[in-house]
Amino acid sequence: MRDSDWKIIFELHQNPSITKVSGLLYKSQSAITKRLQSMEQELECRIVERTPQGVTFTKEGEFLFQMAEKYLQLENETQEGLRKIRAQHKETILLGSAYTYTKYSLYDVLNPFTAAHPNISVRVINKQSNYLYEMLMEGKLDAAFIRSDYTTGVYHELVDHTAAYCVTRDPVELDALPSMEQVAYQTNEKTIGKIEAWWMERFGTKLPEPAEDAGYIEFAFRSIAAGNRYLLCFLPDNFVNEFHLTLTPLLTKDGKQITRDSWFIYKKEKNRRAVVDELIQYVEKYVKIQG
Repeated sequence: MRDSDWKIIFELHQNPSITKVSGLLYKSQSAITKRLQSMEQELECRIVERTPQGVTFTKEGEFLFQMAEKYLQLENETQEGLRKIRAQHKETILLGSAYTYTKYSLYDVLNPFTAAHPNISVRVINKQSNYLYEMLMEGKLDAAFIRSDYTTGVYHELVDHTAAYCVTRDPVELDALPSMEQVAYQTNEKTIGKIEAWWMERFGTKLPEPAEDAGYIEFAFRSIAAGNRYLLCFLPDNFVNEFHLTLTPLLTKDGKQITRDSWFIYKKEKNRRAVVDELIQYVEKYVKIQG
């Protein structure tokens, strides 16, 4: 018995006309008749009786119709079960993301991608950009969104610019900063280097040691809100100023604002997984800054 034989038996029982069944199954009448004859020879029984009004099923034929119902139901259940299993089986992308990129940008970036790819799970690892770069180079990440220019030896797409600010509780003149206490936070050395270069250009001295290392930037904001201190950092355009702090742009001597680039990076690999390619193509089309 072929798989298609069960469909012939089922449809013929529902529509006792070889002419009609041939149309339903897109087979010629002679092909339907030939398969019926082959089944009867193989099973050594009559399946249908031919009459001027069409066909009627024998007792053996009725039994085979019952089996055809069960077979086709089982086939449908099997296909549906496999579809559900495939839907549940998700391939995982290990994606690094710098802390501030995660807080202010990552959800808006990833939400359309994950909605369009329900079979792909994205596991986000939050760390400083220099650590994410190292993890990518060691093969511990598939890709990463990073702050600053960690782009050696990797493909990189520009995805964001952030500007540098002096953050204080109350408005201050930047020339007053050397007499105030600085609050620092954990960030990468390239970001620190940009801040140090601005300070050197502005004041002609090295950046003073901070009075406090707050760790995460959110803790630094709380510290600034509580006292007469300052924080030098980079902030995105969609920064949520929940403590109503004063943001004073850091400018070069010729009036240009200090900025930092953000990148989407991934390794140069020949055997990259298809799901990672899906993410790369999405970022290149919808996230990267064009031009």
